[in-house]
Amino acid sequence: MIKKLLIISISLILFGCGSSNGKQKSKEILGKNIKISEIKPESIIRLNISSGVTEPLNEVKVVTKTGGTVKRINFKNGDKVKKGQIILVLEDQEVQSAYLKAQATYISNKADFEIKKKNYEKFKQLYEKQLISEEEYLVKKTNFLQGESALKNSEATYLAAKKDYEDLVVKSKLDGVITDLNLKLYEKITPNSDLVTVVDDSKMLVKTGVSVHEISELSVGNKAEIDLEGIENNYFGNVYEINPVANKDNKKYQIKVEIENPEGKIKKGMYSKVLVETGSKRGYLVPKNTIVIKELYSYIFIVENGEAKRIKVERGYSNNEKQEIISDELYSNMKLVTEGQFLLEDRDKVNILN
Repeated sequence: MIKKLLIISISLILFGCGSSNGKQKSKEILGKNIKISEIKPESIIRLNISSGVTEPLNEVKVVTKTGGTVKRINFKNGDKVKKGQIILVLEDQEVQSAYLKAQATYISNKADFEIKKKNYEKFKQLYEKQLISEEEYLVKKTNFLQGESALKNSEATYLAAKKDYEDLVVKSKLDGVITDLNLKLYEKITPNSDLVTVVDDSKMLVKTGVSVHEISELSVGNKAEIDLEGIENNYFGNVYEINPVANKDNKKYQIKVEIENPEGKIKKGMYSKVLVETGSKRGYLVPKNTIVIKELYSYIFIVENGEAKRIKVERGYSNNEKQEIISDELYSNMKLVTEGQFLLEDRDKVNILN
């Protein structure tokens, strides 16, 4: 009886060990643990990444032609100004005298011309009726032409002097912000000096460049994202202008990206990184960490019939954390290995984990 019990116990132990080994072998047959995701062809937006510096879409620098003495300053740097508002006033006696003299000469010549014109028209009629000689008629005609020439010359001088005089009162030519105003009251300003710059900062531009391969796919209106130094949130804009001629130094085609700046946070001269859409295509994008590099070639692993299949791929467009892959073996809804790929060999059995 005891012998029978011992035999049964030993048999149970052996059977138990055999079951454990069987489970282990069964588990090994399931293969290497991996995770997968299905990928499909999608629209790939190509981005050009470059850098640039911000500048206003519109700005006006005021330069004094005549110079003068600063009589009044109504604004300071950073102030908002409306179109037509007086920013500052200069005073110059020589400019004022030249204007008044030119004005008087013009008025005098205009009155003289009117008299000569009437005489000429009257003598012309008499000459046509043969009531006066040709000599008398030509005298009046010559006087008329000389008076006309003198009037035009004096008018040109007057208009130039008038502009110089009016420019002593510096008015803003647009709505914007005062910048580069570095004057003091009663300061003597020399001719051709910079006085002030008015910047319309409601819209800003960033100049950057694209390559010859991207220029054909680029159009005015293409979207762009702008990462500005010193500003936390990115801004979005559009391609405003494309120069069709490449820069002779870097062979890039300059483009300008327009950015709305309603709050005025973007300032002139800010460094920025610019991401410009340069077209789109259909293709396959995969996370960059799913690509395996072996012997300088790029591969991905997919799952077919419970096995890992290695596919050699070419790298296409890079989009942040994703990479375009190119191969004739790719197809829609393929099961891409996203975890465990670096431990796989071609045709390994795999166990897909949730």
